[in-house]
Amino acid sequence: MKHSQTGIAKKFLFLMVGLLMAIGVNAQSITVSGTVTDPSGEPLIGASVLAEGTTAGASTDIDGNYTIKVAPEGVLVVSYVGYDTQRVPVEGRTTINVEMKENSVMLNEVVAIGYGVVKKQDATGSVAVIKPDEVEAGLATSVQDMLVGQTPGVVVTTSGGPEGAANIRIRGGSSLNAKNDPLIVIDGVPLDNNGVKGMSNPLAMINPNNVESMTVLKDASATAIYGSRASNGVIIITTKKGTSGRPKVSFAANMYINTAAKTWDVLSSGEFESLVRDNNLNPERLGYNGQIYDTDWQNEVLRTTVSSDYSLSVSGTAGILPYRADVSYTNSNGILKGTKMDRVTVGFSLSPKFFDNHLSVNANALGFYAKNQFTDQAAVGAALAMDPTKPVYSNIPVVGNTNQQYLTGGFFTWMNTGSDGTVTIDQNATRNPVSYFEGHDNNAKVYRSNGNLQLDYSFHFLPELHANLNLGYDVSKTDEHDTTEAGNPNTYWSHRKDGAGFTNYTYQFKSNTLLDFYLNYRKEFEAIKSNLDVTAGYSWQRNYLSTWHYGADSESGRPTTAGFNTPVFANGVYTLNYNPSTEASIGQNFANDIVDPEGNYHYKEHLQLLSFFGRVNYTFAGRYLLTATVRGDATSRFSKDNRWGVFPAVALGWRIIDESFMEGTRGWLNDLKLRLGWGMTGQQEVGSTCNYLPLYSIAGPGSYYPVVGSDGKVIYAPSYFLKGYNPDLKWETTTTWNAGIDFAFFNNRISGSFDWYLRKTKDLLSYVTIPAGSSTVNMLNRNIGDLENYGVEFNIVARPVVTNDFNWTIAYNVGYNHNEIKSLNDPKAKITTGGISGGTGNTVQAQAVGTPANAFYLLQQVYDNAGNPIEGVFVDQDGNGVINSDDKVVKHSPDPKVTMTMTNNFRWKNWDLGISLRASIGNYVYNNTLAQNSSINDVNKYGLTNIVKTDFYWQNKAAANFYMSDYFLENASFLRCDNITLGYTWDNLLKGNLNLRLFGAVQNPFVITKYSGLDPEVFGGIDNNVYPRSTTYSLGLVATF
Repeated sequence: MKHSQTGIAKKFLFLMVGLLMAIGVNAQSITVSGTVTDPSGEPLIGASVLAEGTTAGASTDIDGNYTIKVAPEGVLVVSYVGYDTQRVPVEGRTTINVEMKENSVMLNEVVAIGYGVVKKQDATGSVAVIKPDEVEAGLATSVQDMLVGQTPGVVVTTSGGPEGAANIRIRGGSSLNAKNDPLIVIDGVPLDNNGVKGMSNPLAMINPNNVESMTVLKDASATAIYGSRASNGVIIITTKKGTSGRPKVSFAANMYINTAAKTWDVLSSGEFESLVRDNNLNPERLGYNGQIYDTDWQNEVLRTTVSSDYSLSVSGTAGILPYRADVSYTNSNGILKGTKMDRVTVGFSLSPKFFDNHLSVNANALGFYAKNQFTDQAAVGAALAMDPTKPVYSNIPVVGNTNQQYLTGGFFTWMNTGSDGTVTIDQNATRNPVSYFEGHDNNAKVYRSNGNLQLDYSFHFLPELHANLNLGYDVSKTDEHDTTEAGNPNTYWSHRKDGAGFTNYTYQFKSNTLLDFYLNYRKEFEAIKSNLDVTAGYSWQRNYLSTWHYGADSESGRPTTAGFNTPVFANGVYTLNYNPSTEASIGQNFANDIVDPEGNYHYKEHLQLLSFFGRVNYTFAGRYLLTATVRGDATSRFSKDNRWGVFPAVALGWRIIDESFMEGTRGWLNDLKLRLGWGMTGQQEVGSTCNYLPLYSIAGPGSYYPVVGSDGKVIYAPSYFLKGYNPDLKWETTTTWNAGIDFAFFNNRISGSFDWYLRKTKDLLSYVTIPAGSSTVNMLNRNIGDLENYGVEFNIVARPVVTNDFNWTIAYNVGYNHNEIKSLNDPKAKITTGGISGGTGNTVQAQAVGTPANAFYLLQQVYDNAGNPIEGVFVDQDGNGVINSDDKVVKHSPDPKVTMTMTNNFRWKNWDLGISLRASIGNYVYNNTLAQNSSINDVNKYGLTNIVKTDFYWQNKAAANFYMSDYFLENASFLRCDNITLGYTWDNLLKGNLNLRLFGAVQNPFVITKYSGLDPEVFGGIDNNVYPRSTTYSLGLVATF
């Protein structure tokens, strides 16, 4: 009864307030009604009608009608997506009909397509445009975070670490061993994504807040203009530029809390003790000095961190000079102790015009400095295996002349003491996980800059003809230091294994220089209803790499202290002294490179690409579209006979919506366009930069041969041996067919696209075993076969609710991809790949005809009636009574068959809420971590080793074919919530001079999967990385004034 009375009271109060408000409004307002239509007279559903300066508002109904109360002298503000906002004075009228005008910006919206732009409505290729908002940019540590789930066919697999590195695939992989990464172009300059020393993520140099748009080119008709580097798609990143008018200042600040989303469930100290005692697995080794410790080793190496980033930008126009300048700072602390990144980026953009706008200048530059602190991720693996009954520190005091206070730096370390008192480190046992970052300093300083100067001149005598020159660069320099203190347990596993401290220094310099020049002619021929856009040009690109480090290629580094003698235990005291014979080696390389006078390893390479290209865009009657492209590429990777590749493409478009017979649909259909495309692209990124040349290498120690010296004595001298080379290596070529349709309904309230594609790659580049005696090496890069991908993509965006106070936008995309090797030089071959941890030379994947690339290649496990695997028993596929590689089965793919994303955005007044869900279906993962850590016989093999909690424990991991069991192959399909955001915007502070937005978010709050490992999203399908994915809680602020 109490609840009922409360409910009645609330309803009464609500009615009274409403009545009072109505009285107040009626006392000073009139009722205005009318209809809102588009230029053709069709009603617009859900158009917003506001009384300016008040909170009163209305939305049009299904017939475009509205009713609103407004002051007689007030102003109506009418807005709708895709149309210009209109201000209509009331002037005492009670009926006001409004005809909206289409937004000229949206009508002329252009997308970048490579060496130019095209109107979005005239694009004939499969192109997706992503324009991140301030919330998406604020949540992103790196640019690729804003690509996740944004468009079908693009799969972004992120990895752990402060930089937030990721692998990007567009419509599956088109190669076996050559690069499958898409080409990334920043403001016209191709980015070197082959890796920079000390910087695992090439996109980390770009501040996400500086990105204006990202255009993803998927099919060959769109990518062919980039030729040799575009067989895996292209991502064009356009940064923000200067704007006209008064200066605009934007400031953003974000704070993040990162914590491990999930860690491996290993046996606790008590559970481990019971396992050891119950199975008599050397229980005398439990604990330390008679005490059983309870150490959570994962907790010792992982942490919850707080990170932050700040960015400031200023844009505007100074005289005739539009400009934009920005600076940002990011402090990202990894959840693995000892890892962090401090990053500073600066950038500027100038875009003036001269000579009555005939000369357009675009100058862009990005500068990047980062200091990365690394910890070997093996620390997490060691944390899984380390005995939980042991302490972190044993603090065994030592005496002697080493100035060491404790043996092995104070860390608990598995050791054996002989009958003579000598102490040896058990180098087969698990290392102390904490020693990977305490007493060890691995840091890299990376300097990088990317920029270009682009000049576009339209001739005075023929303004339709433009000459465009683009000069670009991408330069980086890295200084990396890796130092381990003397006595640290890792010094007994590395180099001389005598406890000596050591260090290594690595220097790397990379440069990528670019020159593009092209002519472009654009003209509209009204008499024949035609529009012509012709481009022809030349491109030259040079990549250069120089690197060196202490010591030889086979063993880098140099000692910083003398080594230790073997520790001795006598009379209750440990004695540790320097080994005097090692003192002379301090500061000298462990092994010298025999080429360099100073004994240091040097490596240099350069690659050149030379290209000619042309493109024709032709439009007839505004609705029949044709694009034809051709590009010729030459690469220094191949011999003269195979150096050039020619890659043509053609695409057709038909704007069906503009046909006269579609006149009757204009009331509900806003866009309908058919696209058809065909094209070829090439791939040459495999192996070294001179795969075709017979090069010789100098043998290292251990491969010296006896020769008779001038004095008649036999000496051992280094010899030269011929490296593997293939003069017949040629372009890998991918041919793509694409058919697509774009559509929009109900005044653009619903819009989307559907695409079908087929990609055929021939002359696959792969690193394969070759017949004995055919070369001086066992494996070589060769062209070996054909690969096929086909699939469909569907994308839809809908606005189910559009009112004055509340808007709901839902976006959904789904992609399906089928990948299959169609032929190999040897049709019956099983080319093994996919190396794993465990055993020697074990692989669990293979390339075989009729199967997906990198499919799993395993033995079929036999199970008992209880559903448990029978150890060592597999299905004898050929029935010959022998289990060997002939019984392995090729099945399942590491790549998903289906990917889906659904994003919901809700806006109520100044509040907004966003939820993004992403699914991956059909991807399988080999759980290498489970295979490594679920065998009881390993517990007491070396010291004592912990294992994970699982439904079944194996008795003998060393048994034949243990790692080849498909028991460890799991379906890793998943549904992940990528992020949930909640924000509020103050859009009229300081008399309209300040826009302020505050938002909070959680990233990766949950994932639903049957996969038993840490995370089902594993690039390559082999899960031997125990670095956990993090869940991130963030709070952000964006201010614009």
